Amino acid sequence: MNKEFFKENLPIILILLFSLIIRTYYLILTKNQAEWYDSGEYLSTALHWAFGLPYDINPQRPPLLPLLEAIIFKLGGTEFLSKIILELIPSTLVVLVSYLIVKEMYNKKLALLVALFMSVFWLAIFNTVRLHADILLMLFSFLAVYYFWKGYVKKGKNYYSWLIGIFIALAFLTKLIGALFGFIFLIFLLIIEKFKFLKNKHLWIAFILMLLVILPYLIWQNNQYDTPIAFFKGSHVLREPGNIGGKPIAWYVLNWLPWMLHIPFFILFLIGILTFYTLILSFDLVIKNKNNEKYNDLFILLWILIPLLYFIFFERDAEDRWLLPIALPLLILVSKGLYFVYDVIKKYQKSIAVLVFIALILLGGYFQLARANETILSKKDSYAQVKEASLWIKENSNENDIIFSKSSTQMTYYAQRQTLGFGGNETQFIEDVKKYKPRYLVLSIFEPHNDVIYNYPNTFKNSLKQVQAYTLNQQPVLVIYEFKNYDL
Repeated sequence: MNKEFFKENLPIILILLFSLIIRTYYLILTKNQAEWYDSGEYLSTALHWAFGLPYDINPQRPPLLPLLEAIIFKLGGTEFLSKIILELIPSTLVVLVSYLIVKEMYNKKLALLVALFMSVFWLAIFNTVRLHADILLMLFSFLAVYYFWKGYVKKGKNYYSWLIGIFIALAFLTKLIGALFGFIFLIFLLIIEKFKFLKNKHLWIAFILMLLVILPYLIWQNNQYDTPIAFFKGSHVLREPGNIGGKPIAWYVLNWLPWMLHIPFFILFLIGILTFYTLILSFDLVIKNKNNEKYNDLFILLWILIPLLYFIFFERDAEDRWLLPIALPLLILVSKGLYFVYDVIKKYQKSIAVLVFIALILLGGYFQLARANETILSKKDSYAQVKEASLWIKENSNENDIIFSKSSTQMTYYAQRQTLGFGGNETQFIEDVKKYKPRYLVLSIFEPHNDVIYNYPNTFKNSLKQVQAYTLNQQPVLVIYEFKNYDL
């Protein structure tokens, strides 16, 4: 039985091994790299929960990632172990779950190709070597899709449908946009079933389980911030009510698609879009629930469109990694585009079709891995001076000392000292100094500083003394000043 299982699943096993090797290689290569602002925020929150490090938690950040980090730290684990448990393993599992989803929605042949493309997908590899929430978000949201399709659409075991709610909740607790998958499922069901799905008790069980998993978070937010939806405070959408963040419609978000996929995959993606013509031709039958053969294409279309519409019209902002939840449907279309090319050429010459098929896989994979390598290496030493300065401060300060720095999240984590932002004008700065009596002021090029801030050492030269500096290409990029007195 084990031998047969291994033989039958050898291709996906090899793909998973390949994925693990690539990700492990880059994780080891970057094991000493400095963390960025967002990951510093998660890590500082983790140290606050694990050891009581003074830190004001951002209500916008869901708790799951820092909570898991805190558990690892409390048990004696390290930052590197956190990356293995919370990034490397989930990133490899994303490849497996991608395979399982496509196998259920389409067929094993397409599933293997998608899994291979996910294994080399540069943006996933890049985020695997940083303690961001995006890889966990991919894993939980993909699992929600898997159980939605296997449990509800394909009428699998009842508890599969229940798991939909649990994984949507875990996705939301990892990153707020995980809630979008609930809307994807809802719109899909409204199209194919109208309101008939409301009679399904297993979906109601899934909904209740989702609420139960999220409820402790809402209670904590209410106790901590006097409202159960404090996470909206940092939302781009609600920052200026009535003006959706005061930003123009973010059509530029569409530019991330060619950037994410890179040239070969993007061309195949455009070809893959052509395969939607069968969905368009049979759409009236789909909405009348008379043609379920195109449910998969309909779902893939919604999976791409709904997050894009959200970022373009509501959030009106996005970074490339924010779009990682739609990586799978994008790669499905890339794969369908490749098979489309293969089928067209096959009509004339099968041997040439096979050669073109293999060549495009190798070319696309090369472009993906080349970009992963280039991006990881180019960013490997970024913010190194912030990390070095923080460690210097840790060695040259007391536990109760307060630091002023715009890189507050990273410095809190590395220096393990309370680190605060400070006023951007002289009046506010003087008030902050007198209130907190900081030990050090850190100025750098790594976070936004205005000219007034950069001039503080001259403006308050009788109170500030330079004690340490760090350079990049022989140019100063970070300077630490110690307060001699607070008589500004």
